[in-house]
Amino acid sequence: MQTPVKILLIEDNPADARLVREWLKEAGAEQFQLEQADRLDAGLELLTEKGFDMVLLDLGLPDSQGLGALQVLRAKAPAMPIVVLTGLHDEAVAIKAVQEGAQDYLVKGEIKESHLVRSLRYAQERKRAEEVLRRNNEELEAANEELATTEEELRSQVDEFRRAEEALRRTEEEYRTLAENSPDRIARFDKHLRHVYVNAAAARAGRLSASEYFGKTIAESGVPEPAAGQWEQSIRRVLETGQLIDAEDAFPTPDGLRYFHTRLTPELAQDGSVYSVLSVARDVTERRSLEAQLLQAQKMEAVGRLAGGVAHDFNNVLTAIMGYSELALDALPEEHPEHNHIEEIRNAGERAAALTRQLLAFSRKQILQPEVLCLNEVVSGMTKMLRRMIPEDVELVAVLDPALDRVKLDPVQMEQVLMNLAVNARDAMPKGGKLTLETANAELDVAYTKSHPEVQPGHYVMLAVSDTGCGMDRETQARIFEPFFTTKEKSKGTGLGLSTVYGIVKQSGGSIFVYSEPGKGTAFKIYLPRVEEVLEPQRASAGPRELPKGTETVLVAEDDETIRRMIYEILQYAGYAVLEAGRGEEALRLAGEHAGPIHLLITDMVMPGMGGRDLARRLAALRPGVRVLYVSGYTDDAIVRHGVLESGLAFLQKPFKPEALLLKVRETLDAPEGPRV
Repeated sequence: MQTPVKILLIEDNPADARLVREWLKEAGAEQFQLEQADRLDAGLELLTEKGFDMVLLDLGLPDSQGLGALQVLRAKAPAMPIVVLTGLHDEAVAIKAVQEGAQDYLVKGEIKESHLVRSLRYAQERKRAEEVLRRNNEELEAANEELATTEEELRSQVDEFRRAEEALRRTEEEYRTLAENSPDRIARFDKHLRHVYVNAAAARAGRLSASEYFGKTIAESGVPEPAAGQWEQSIRRVLETGQLIDAEDAFPTPDGLRYFHTRLTPELAQDGSVYSVLSVARDVTERRSLEAQLLQAQKMEAVGRLAGGVAHDFNNVLTAIMGYSELALDALPEEHPEHNHIEEIRNAGERAAALTRQLLAFSRKQILQPEVLCLNEVVSGMTKMLRRMIPEDVELVAVLDPALDRVKLDPVQMEQVLMNLAVNARDAMPKGGKLTLETANAELDVAYTKSHPEVQPGHYVMLAVSDTGCGMDRETQARIFEPFFTTKEKSKGTGLGLSTVYGIVKQSGGSIFVYSEPGKGTAFKIYLPRVEEVLEPQRASAGPRELPKGTETVLVAEDDETIRRMIYEILQYAGYAVLEAGRGEEALRLAGEHAGPIHLLITDMVMPGMGGRDLARRLAALRPGVRVLYVSGYTDDAIVRHGVLESGLAFLQKPFKPEALLLKVRETLDAPEGPRV
């Protein structure tokens, strides 16, 4: 029995729906099964709930007009055959409906029974034909897939072989690309020590092209003896032992002597025998240079720490020697037989103090008082003094950049730098010559800093001091900044001049480099960071002043008993009331017990237990308005940040003379606003 065709009629006009039912009934009720919906939404629900073979769709529905209903229905059921019904005879609409996916197009009022049935059967047959075509296509695709699988299986072994062959080719190509583009010098040698391959870097380093090396021994390729013999001996050892060799040696090149790290690797056959040796040589000259610079910097830093510690201890001792010498000289008349002896003790102390200042400069632990200035002014101010210092057969030339940028540094310390460099230059030209002082703006780029890793790229001001003297060899240049190293006679130098220069430049944030050749002269180049700050006004020099006195109460905190007693005697002699303590905790206790005011705290920065900075803060909380004067034999981060004195802090560097102490005490007490704690 034939299965009836299930038709969904979406039609809101009852008369039209009844007419369709009658036509289908006359055509044979057993052939068609019809259900009706009078709205598009209702029709879509039925389409979802039940299965239909085709749809009769009216284009004039209450909830949808025109081809929009067809588009919605097609979106809902893309494969469903649809016959469109409309009350209008419009060929353009008919064509558009078919283009939108309708199987047929019927105009109400013109439909006859035979037209409707034919249209429905045509739609049904078209669907069946499409289904048959779909199944045939699926069967054809399945057959094609089976055929493709068979062909793939037939090609698999060939493809696998080709892939392996291509992988091998790519590996060889990658190896060749890496080798040819490597900066290392790569070569391969056979059992007879002959070249079978050299890369581009190795060819560029020699005198032959890459192809000309083939078949030649190391000696035949132009490598001079004894380097060629040593290299061949190493390759022969790898061939005989099968062991890898790593070595670092110096080799002559057209650019001079250079250092290479060479690795000789045995290449083994399947039976384990060595059939060739691969040589990879890397130029490590720059690396060795940087390592030497780093080692030198570490050595200088270690010596600097030692020098700073020694200078600190010396300063405590020298403070007592110089202070008590001054007190003794004030107490004795000049005609006293011991007066000259004590004066010599004081002078010796001052000379020792100068040496400790140089040690502090080298170790970068001195107090700097930087100013924003033009370096040309410092050089110009020193020129007259330097002309008196150097002999007449030495020509002094100053080449100063008129557009020089500003720097921030301690002018007194920079004068010391110029003086020491000029003295060295003078001593290097015993038969006369030329001493040149030069300033210029400089920009140090990344390329420069690669060979000078301690320098950051940026804008700098350069100061160069050059001479035409005897010059220095490399060994001497490597040690010139070390303290106590000197090439002069024992009676003509302490060996602290250039170490002082090094320390001042480094503490000022700069860098110093030396360029020298024996017999051609020496040039010291100093690079100082450029600043954008405005120039500071020049300070008027102070004339001689009478030693001041006072009646205020001063609390002295100093753990060195000798220095504490000396300060006590100096202040008491000048009229001050003095409280003394050996530790910070003791000073706080005295301050709490003392009934009267305390006008000034003099404290050593570094003491056992409570340091001077903590003492000052706690005393200021206990007695607001107290003034503070720090003293120290070396600098500490509590009062010095990278060697620069904090603005507003009163500080006196050990060793100091009695008059320096009294002047600083009076200056601190008389300041319009109390210095910061």
